[in-house]
Amino acid sequence: MCSGSFRVMFSAGRLLFKSRRALLILVIAWAGLLTAVYLFASTREATIFQLLLTLVVVMAAPALFFVLQAVSVTYADDRPVIRIRQIGKLIVVSLPVIALTLLVIHGLNKVQTHLTLVTTVRYLLITVVAPMLTIQLWIATSRSGLRSILKGLRDVLRRTFAPQSMFVYGCGFLIFALIPYVLLQINISSERPWAEFSVLVVRMAVSAILILLGWVTTVGALSLLNRETEDV
Repeated sequence: MCSGSFRVMFSAGRLLFKSRRALLILVIAWAGLLTAVYLFASTREATIFQLLLTLVVVMAAPALFFVLQAVSVTYADDRPVIRIRQIGKLIVVSLPVIALTLLVIHGLNKVQTHLTLVTTVRYLLITVVAPMLTIQLWIATSRSGLRSILKGLRDVLRRTFAPQSMFVYGCGFLIFALIPYVLLQINISSERPWAEFSVLVVRMAVSAILILLGWVTTVGALSLLNRETEDV
């Protein structure tokens, strides 16, 4: 299982750098998404211009996010084609997962006993269960369409929690989540402000690259893994 998982992730990474068009779209979408998040966090609702800017950012961020996901799902199949209809399908299948996740979290927040267990379940739901289920829904939707999702929901759930799928996601999680988190948490002090600022910029840039490449490669690897399973 381990060797097969590493082989699939290596293949996904190789296909990503082989497809220049997909890589270019991903970089542009990721840069735009980071810019939108920064503008949303730094803009204060004071003037009309700032209100309009906030509104544009609120609309642009989800669109860029799903453009990124659409390419992540399809580039491994040598078809990184971005269409509004395709992005709409990803949004449609994502909404039930988001709603169900928020509902479960709301219920967990009302639990006043076994707080350690509740916190663990909450984090697993947010960082593992919901993302993995959403990725599998994206893959199934991109290949079979919305109509086949309900009929093949059992297969989607089976692939979501298959050991090899979870192992691939775990390896990717180290790249796009844990390593960037550690990099951003490291405090490197220097007597020279410009040197400290330069190190901070490098850390942030490396973290952003790892998040993008780690996530896209993980989604692509899961897509390849599903295709191999279907062929078998």
